[in-house]
Amino acid sequence: MVQTVDERYFTNYCGYGNYDDNYLYHSGVVHCISVVERYRIDIQGVLVLGAATGKVLEDFEQAFGVLPFGCELSQWAHGRIPGRYRRRVRHADMRDYIPWLHARRRRFDLAFSNSFVYLQEHEVAPLVADLSRMCGHLHFASSTRESHEPGDHYRTLLRSNAWWRDLFKRSGFVATRSPYLWRSSRSGCWRDTASTALGASA
Repeated sequence: MVQTVDERYFTNYCGYGNYDDNYLYHSGVVHCISVVERYRIDIQGVLVLGAATGKVLEDFEQAFGVLPFGCELSQWAHGRIPGRYRRRVRHADMRDYIPWLHARRRRFDLAFSNSFVYLQEHEVAPLVADLSRMCGHLHFASSTRESHEPGDHYRTLLRSNAWWRDLFKRSGFVATRSPYLWRSSRSGCWRDTASTALGASA
């Protein structure tokens, strides 16, 4: 993943200013919530990979009444996640966190991330495959060749929409009517049934 994501990344997010003031335009969380509600997907467990300062966690709680689990790479951003969420969000690299969850047989109804573009190409497929075994649905809206953020120099895996679609299909997801929401072909009844402590501090 990226080396160190420091304060400047979030105080001038994608070149537009403070992250907390601009995240709605870049995160895809509004679309994620609206499409999940439109398809009437029952959400009792949410996993956020790249929680930043925690704004999307608040949105998911307001929409679905759940406290999400997740991870955040930046120590600066993780320290600004409100305490009630931070105990469920690990300061961790998703390359370590996803296999850690999978080894513990964690289950979620929804995974949300736009952070795969910060990885190397060879790292992505195994992680997405693990997610297809853990999560009923995956929402991914991020930089591709067709739509990217030139002000975000950390984003390196800029591939075509067709490339991402092929990756998700090969990794155990099937397309939905939304181009950003994917359903696991490997999922049965996915539920996040583990304790709060497993999500952050174990």
